[in-house]
This record gives sequence, C-alpha cells and structure tokens, in this order.
Amino acid sequence: MGGTHWQGRWDPFRELRNEMGRLFESLEPFQLARRTYQYPPLNLYDAVDRYLLTAQLPGALAEDLELSISGETLTIRGERKRSEGVKDDQYRRQERPIGRWGRTITLPDRVDAALVTAAFSNGILTVALPKAESAKPRQIMVSTTTEAAPPNSRGESGSRGESSS
Repeated sequence: MGGTHWQGRWDPFRELRNEMGRLFESLEPFQLARRTYQYPPLNLYDAVDRYLLTAQLPGALAEDLELSISGETLTIRGERKRSEGVKDDQYRRQERPIGRWGRTITLPDRVDAALVTAAFSNGILTVALPKAESAKPRQIMVSTTTEAAPPNSRGESGSRGESSS
C-alpha cells in the first residue's frame, strides 16, 4: 500500500483545527465587512413588456412583507422572526439572520406603478413590474419622402432668394 491515508475516519485533531480556524475567523476585525451579503437573495430579469423580480424568503409570511415603489426604485421590507420555542442559549450555530430587514433595488427603467403586482408562494416572492409606455421600445417607420427631412438650419424654405442692390 502507498502512502495515502483514507480521510474518512474520525480525526479529533482535524476537527479541533477546523473549530479553532472558525473561532479565529470570527474574531477577525474585518470579518463582518468580508461576509456582507444582501438579504433576501433575488433575481431581476427583463420579460419584454415587464420586469420580473423573484426573492427567496423561506419561513416568511406574506403579512410580514411590505413593498413600495417610487419612480425607478422598489423597496422590500420584512421581518424574519425567531423560531418558536427556541431560546438563545439553546443555539449552537445560528446562520439565518433574524429581525427586521429591508432591500432597495433600482430598476433599469420606469415602470407603471399602478399595475405592479406581487404574489408569495412557497417562500418565493414574485413581483411583476410592467414597463411604463415611455420605457417600452417603439418602432419608428422610415419613409422615402422628403416629409421627414429636417428644416434648413438657417430657416430657409429651400429656394434661394437673391437680393438686389
């Protein structure tokens, strides 16, 4: 047999090294800045006539969510509550954030705020944001006549007037 060791057996020293690494990582002064992330994770995509936003909110309730829109800015707010019956001293690891949260997203274009809809199902929030008419692409017809020609820059009508002296 070669010099390879099977890593599947329990090694208390490897486990101790891993735990010590986590401990020192948590004491690092810039640890919070390094582990920043936006909650909730979301996707925003263009669906031709509207934008669709989906956000993952596991364990949330629809009545705990607030949505508002102003111009090209969508704000989502909510609260993630602590599990019932679990005390602080019972946690051995807590990675899911709890408490109030908010997220503001700048949309690529203006939307028709009166037609925005939101649905919440199985922990996924889906927001349909119909594009405003001014933000939708518009087809411009090209003509071959002189109707579309811009006026002369000096305001002349096209014929040259001769001045007599």
